[in-house]
Amino acid sequence: MRLTIAVSILAIIALTACGQRDPVISAWAPVGPQPTILPSVTPDRPLPASTPLVAVMEPVRPTPTPSLVDIATQIDLYLRDLTDKGQFRGSVLVATQGRILVARGYGQANVERDLPNTAQTRFRLASITKPFTALAIMQLQAAGKLNVNESVCRYLPDCPPAWQPITLHHLLTHTAGIPNYTDFRDFEQLERSPVTPTQLAARFRNLPLDFAPGSAFRYGNSNYVVLGLVIEAVSGQSYADYIRTNIFAPAGMPNSGYDSGDASALNGTVGYLGPGAERAIPIDTSNLYSAGGLYSTVEDLYRFVTALNGGQLLPAAELSQMYTPVRNNFGYGWKIEDRNGRKVIYHPGFMSGAVTHLAYYPDTQSVVIVLSNMERTNADAIAATIGAMLP
Repeated sequence: MRLTIAVSILAIIALTACGQRDPVISAWAPVGPQPTILPSVTPDRPLPASTPLVAVMEPVRPTPTPSLVDIATQIDLYLRDLTDKGQFRGSVLVATQGRILVARGYGQANVERDLPNTAQTRFRLASITKPFTALAIMQLQAAGKLNVNESVCRYLPDCPPAWQPITLHHLLTHTAGIPNYTDFRDFEQLERSPVTPTQLAARFRNLPLDFAPGSAFRYGNSNYVVLGLVIEAVSGQSYADYIRTNIFAPAGMPNSGYDSGDASALNGTVGYLGPGAERAIPIDTSNLYSAGGLYSTVEDLYRFVTALNGGQLLPAAELSQMYTPVRNNFGYGWKIEDRNGRKVIYHPGFMSGAVTHLAYYPDTQSVVIVLSNMERTNADAIAATIGAMLP
């Protein structure tokens, strides 16, 4: 009897190998191409000699693979729960393999006006500005207008002597040694007042370097302010005009731009400290310039990631250079790491009244974008949790 059962099971396995489908497994399989699952029949430890043959040959039924609809529902419920608990307000877009799973807002963009967050709500990007600044530099290199391995003093008039050994590569990778001006004690007294890019650079241009260029890593906004000045000097355009003309327009990003400082371009979005109506410090973003002065929406950022990785904004060689980590897993405007066994290319952002995270998983072409107008939001943790839910 046992032999008969075993032979029958072997026949089923043979039919499956020839293209016949196990009706139970077929009923579980989601629509569309799926990875082949080969269930193991190897026991965790050797079976006793008396174990019946049928126990060894029993086929293992795989756990049903969640559909993208199920994953989208799970992500939305997770974000709704965080919002209900006062731990999130903002907008999120999640996509994988070219399919958008979630694109919506949570909580309010403006409490006083009862304005809800949506997928079209404009948020200050904070340091997600840096990938755009780095991209502009690489575009200018691709056009033959600069070389990232040359001294920054080749491109800036009246360059401080201490900056002579600093290359654009050092600035892009936070290995230049220029002191970070947002760490200065007087920054809180200055951040509410408008400033020009030249005045901003004057805060640190004559200070001694923290370390020899290329010898260490220290993340700093001063590096990307200097890169903004280089973009203007080489292109002949203002930073805002260059980004709009060469990145926002070709990528199809109508709701993105450079915040002139007073938040008027945000269409009413207000930065809050927490889930209530207490506003964050109204920083004038001219104090962040090319290190953190851009605004966008989750939809526009998805268009940006799609255009960038689709070859519409930069040749493949320069894009590969951007995505190559140098020190502390930083490339040019991006951080490159392994997260849950998968490569992720991302950048976070934090400033008064805004917390952001943009992540791209190249192996699955997945994108996770979290933009929040609540300063106490842990956008990094939210993005990592969502990334772990994706197939």
